[in-house]
Amino acid sequence: MTRFLPGPELFWLLLYAAASFLEKANTPPSNAVDDFIESLWFWIPVASLLIFGLWWIPSVEKNWLLLRVWIFGLLGGHLVLEKALSAYSTQGPGIGMGYLAGLILLLVFLVVGSIFIKIKF
Repeated sequence: MTRFLPGPELFWLLLYAAASFLEKANTPPSNAVDDFIESLWFWIPVASLLIFGLWWIPSVEKNWLLLRVWIFGLLGGHLVLEKALSAYSTQGPGIGMGYLAGLILLLVFLVVGSIFIKIKF
């Protein structure tokens, strides 16, 4: 049972919970939190690289893991970026472009991480 606990689903669920907390924490908008939210288009895809560390954990089931990483990476990335960037106090085209840039960067990181994993394992 413990071999199914750590996985991409849990990782993205934790990131989504953090994004929800960030959205609730920015109720009276503060400049420091807004600046942090504005940079999340880069940091969420970078954090998604941590999910490729699952291949080095011996108790994680490796069958279908790459497919799970891709499915939940794209789905979780979309949901987390949408939730986190919607907390920005002044919505506009800049924050929408951050969402698109974040998803494109996430896609690039998934491709690079998958190639690395296939070569290494």
